[in-house]
Formats: sequence, structure tokens, C-alpha cells
Amino acid sequence: MSARSVRPDGGRPPGWWIPWVFVGGFAVVVAVNAALVVLAARSWTGLVTERPYDRGLDYNRNLEAAAAMAELGWTARLVATAAAGGGHDLTLEVRDRGGQPVGGLAVEGTLERPLGPDLDRPLALAPVGPGLYRVHLELPEGGQWHAHLRLRRGPERMVVSERLVLR
Repeated sequence: MSARSVRPDGGRPPGWWIPWVFVGGFAVVVAVNAALVVLAARSWTGLVTERPYDRGLDYNRNLEAAAAMAELGWTARLVATAAAGGGHDLTLEVRDRGGQPVGGLAVEGTLERPLGPDLDRPLALAPVGPGLYRVHLELPEGGQWHAHLRLRRGPERMVVSERLVLR
């Protein structure tokens, strides 16, 4: 040691604590990182959906169904109008590639409220004319709703999904 680093009374040299500041800083960083690793391991699993493999298979089936629907060439238009006696009439018009009405369809589905499943209700539209299907709705409240309809006629299938704003 040099003469300047030793005190005459035998005490610690000046600045002896500076290396311990670095050690303490690294200890704080290691402790915080350890806490974050533990919290990350105990929290979100990273799964967005239950049974992701099955959902992936459903996605492939949906792609195949979309291709089959495009091949059919059907077009559907869903319109909601206020009914004279209150409530709403939901009317679906279905036409083929040539613009002709598509009859003989079974039309079922659900009307969903994005705010929660407790307001969801099943739908069954009845034929009212060539290519026209209708159902009368009495809703607990207005606002945004999603109509998800499944159309079937023998092996032919189509899905219609529309966002509706009902007042």
C-alpha cells in the first residue's frame, strides 16, 4: 500500500466504500430481475385460447367453407328496420350469381350483444317471399348487435355475419 492510502490511526482508507456501491447496485438489479422472472412465470401462460390445435383445425375448415361459399356465388343482404308495432324486423335477401332469388333455405343463427352473452338470443328466419327471410325482434335495448346466420339448403351452406345498430 502507498503511504496515502493508510491512515495514521489504522482506520480504513478514504473511498473504501465505493466498490461496495457497485456490488449493491448489481445486487439490486439481480433482485429485481429475479422478481420479474417469478412474476412472469406465475402469470399469463401465453395461451390465447383453450385447445389451440382444435381451433386451428376449425380455422382450416372455415377457409374451406369460405371457398365453397364463394363457389356457390350467393350474395346476401341483411337489413334491420323498425317495425310498426314496436321492435325490429330483420330481413335477409339471398340471390344467386345470376341475380335470381335463392329459395328453400333454412336460416338460423344468433343475435349477439358485444357487451355480454346474457343478452344473446337465437334467430330463426322464416321465408316470406322468393329469396326473402324475416324474423321479428323484441330487444331489451338498442345499440350495436352482431347477427351470425347459417344458411343451408341440402349440401349447400353459407354463413352471413353482419353488425347492426338498432335503435
